[in-house]
Amino acid sequence: MRPENLILSAFGPYAGRQEIPFCKLGSKGIYVITGDTGAGKTTLFDAITFALYGEPSGNYRKSDMLQSKYAGEGEETYVDFTFSVGKEVYRVRRNPEYVRKKKRGEGFITQKADAILTLPDGTVVTGARAVTEKCEEILGLRREQFTQIAMLAQGEFQKLLMSSTEEKSRIFRMLFHTKPYQIFQEKIREKASAVKKEYELLDRDIRHYAEEICCPEEMTEEKKRWEEALLSPHAEEWISAAEEIEEKIEGKMKKLDETIRQAEGRAEHSGQQVQKTEQELLAKKGEKKEEEKLLNLLSQEEEKKKVQDKAEEEAKGTEDLKERIVREKEQLEKYKEAAKTEKQLEEKRREESKTVMLLEKKQGEYKIRKQTLEKVRKELSEFPVSEERWKSLAEESQRLEERYGKLIAFREVCGQYQDAVRRLKQEQERYLHIREESQAVQESCLAMERAFLDGQAGILAEQLSEGEPCPVCGAKVHPKKAKRPLHIPDEKKLKEEKEKLSKIQKKEAEQSRLAGEAKGQQETTGRNLKEQANMLWTQEIKGLQEAYTMMKTEGIRLEEKRKKLKSEEEQLISFRERKKELETQKKRLEETAEKDQEEILFLEKRIAQCTADRKSMEEKLEADRKKLLYSSYEEARQVIAGMEERKEQMEIRLETARADFRTLENEIAACRSAIRVWKEQQEEKGGQESSLIRRKEEMELERKKALEEKAVCLKEKDHLLPILRTNKRAVQEIRRLCQKQKKAEESYRIAGSLSDTVNGTLAGKEKIMLETYVQTAYFDRILLRANRRLLVMTDGQYEMTRKRTAADRRSQSGLEINVIDHYNGTERSIHSLSGGESFQASLSLALGLSDEIQAMSGGIRLEAMFVDEGFGTLDDEALEKAVKALVSISRGDKLVGIISHVAALKNRVEKKIVVTKDKTGTSKAEVVIG
Repeated sequence: MRPENLILSAFGPYAGRQEIPFCKLGSKGIYVITGDTGAGKTTLFDAITFALYGEPSGNYRKSDMLQSKYAGEGEETYVDFTFSVGKEVYRVRRNPEYVRKKKRGEGFITQKADAILTLPDGTVVTGARAVTEKCEEILGLRREQFTQIAMLAQGEFQKLLMSSTEEKSRIFRMLFHTKPYQIFQEKIREKASAVKKEYELLDRDIRHYAEEICCPEEMTEEKKRWEEALLSPHAEEWISAAEEIEEKIEGKMKKLDETIRQAEGRAEHSGQQVQKTEQELLAKKGEKKEEEKLLNLLSQEEEKKKVQDKAEEEAKGTEDLKERIVREKEQLEKYKEAAKTEKQLEEKRREESKTVMLLEKKQGEYKIRKQTLEKVRKELSEFPVSEERWKSLAEESQRLEERYGKLIAFREVCGQYQDAVRRLKQEQERYLHIREESQAVQESCLAMERAFLDGQAGILAEQLSEGEPCPVCGAKVHPKKAKRPLHIPDEKKLKEEKEKLSKIQKKEAEQSRLAGEAKGQQETTGRNLKEQANMLWTQEIKGLQEAYTMMKTEGIRLEEKRKKLKSEEEQLISFRERKKELETQKKRLEETAEKDQEEILFLEKRIAQCTADRKSMEEKLEADRKKLLYSSYEEARQVIAGMEERKEQMEIRLETARADFRTLENEIAACRSAIRVWKEQQEEKGGQESSLIRRKEEMELERKKALEEKAVCLKEKDHLLPILRTNKRAVQEIRRLCQKQKKAEESYRIAGSLSDTVNGTLAGKEKIMLETYVQTAYFDRILLRANRRLLVMTDGQYEMTRKRTAADRRSQSGLEINVIDHYNGTERSIHSLSGGESFQASLSLALGLSDEIQAMSGGIRLEAMFVDEGFGTLDDEALEKAVKALVSISRGDKLVGIISHVAALKNRVEKKIVVTKDKTGTSKAEVVIG
């Protein structure tokens, strides 16, 4: 990329329109941008970067800060930049977002950011983002790369020299696209962190379950063993100690079960003995009661017999009821069939009704669609669109645009003519100024020469004697000797004045040539202007103002006609779209109407079928109902249920009466048997009632002791059982979690080791991350390229090298710089260099980085480079070497621009862009050659 022309309007400190023709600087070599502090030198670099990428070159100024605060209210803010890539020429015009006065009415509006890029073939790209993307495609560089390799912004490129590994890594990530390595590092670190977290969570859960394991206080040895096991980091020892506690508890519970079983046996035996003794005691007390009970039962026997007989008499009628129930149940299926038929009939009626409603709805829709279709057909038949008008409108628009294009071209020629007139005036003024200066120097030189010759004659006259020949004329008589002047010019000064005169005369001749060229350009442009005016208008054009007025008047007329044609075109487009819409609607309505007819026919057939099926079902249902006794299945089922209930109640009453009578007879027999047995037992045992009471008390005491022993054992068992269950569950969970933890530990060993390796956190090793390691390959090549220039600038004293070890093992390393001093054979930190040496090193590094990125960017050749400030820190010799390095870059076909205040540099370089600032704060820039 080579800059050809730059136009700034209300941009930065440039209040008006400022044009800088870079093409005058030639295609190679060095030029200096010089001027007052704050005049706007760096703004020129900002303008180029802004035109290409929408942002200035440095990071301290934003695009919304670029509008000139000195500009008038109606002044547009924009940058117009023409540049070439090879033989192709591009032109980009871009404006930032800024506030401007309304063109109509009062107040202000915000002008949105916009850009226009004109390609070599005339194609135009519009839109800020689209233009930026196209410029990136043309140059093959993004803004960040461009400012690193083509435009070294003020205060930016020295940062790379002194930055840490982390800062360089961020810069290289952007320039060399090493972001995927950083993402890989982060993913590996996240994976290792996740596995480690899983391991720690498992360890926490294992400890949580270990805390749940409980050891009864009485198991002192097992408790001590458990507490010792918890001090071990190995969960296997915890499991072993817990299993010992589990075995001990299970053994104790077996003993408790045996004790409980024995106590239950003793309690049961004692209870049986107590019950037997109580029965014997009750026998003595119950004999009289049983006799009274027997008399009562005998009195109830006759009544129960009557109830039984009555129930048996009623039960004889159940046989007829059973037969009737059977007959009625046989008819239930017919009721079900009738109910099913009635349900189907109701569904058929609903289907018929629904189909009729659907048919009516479809017929209504069909009628509306037919009406809409007729309206569409009528509108289409009356449509006013004419294809001939389309053709004539297109031809008229084409002629209008061609005429408009010629006016635009004529306006550009007018601008060129104005530029030529302005340039002629400037060149003529410069010529007159130089001519006056030349005449003054010439008069001074002639006066000095006469004074010198007069002085020489005076000196010679003083040495003449009468009778001796004059060395000039040979005369021996000297009647009137020349007098020696008071001030005689020095011959050396006279020579210097002649040389000055020679230079100013050459400058005068050169300026005369430039003025002649400007006049020729003005005349050529004027002829071109007149020729184009004659081609545009038939009448003779008397002057530029008249041509400009005619162009403006016709432009307004063409613009009005263009708007009129545009309006008519939009109306025709609207008609065409409406016709297309109507045709589509007509086709859709015809298709829908045809489908509606098919659906109506289908629905009519379906209604006829439903009506026939309904009538058939109604006839069948009427015939079935005449054969049935009841009106519905539910009524028949309820009648049958009532009969079954009556039958069941009769059977229950019979069975109850029989059971009551049997129970009564059994009770009578039992009372008689009991009275007989008790009488026999009383005769055998006689008067042993006191001994029975003592034996009962002894058995009750024995039973109480056994039950108390059982209760104690159960209480202890209830205490141990939850402990055993909890311990077993905890041990089971610990085993399960230990297996998962072992897998997690193996995963973490692999992932953690890989994470430490790629993230540079290996203990005792250099802190070099994978991304940094990749970047060191680029960095080594950058240093190799940079050292070629640094060795030249420093007479072979300094060479940069990548620092192999960090200052401490805690910080990242790999991209820091040391400098080798070949004069004393030492290696030290880059920070130890002086200001001038640091500038030499940073300039070399920036140029090396530029070379490397250029090589990495597909062999892109940038035909221009810009360097902003820094040369003031160099002495004369170092400055000479830095300039030589830049000259070596500019050899071939590269143009290098330098912003500098250094007087030696300004005097040394012939090509300059001089930026000046007046008292109002506005700036102007001018290209100066020589």
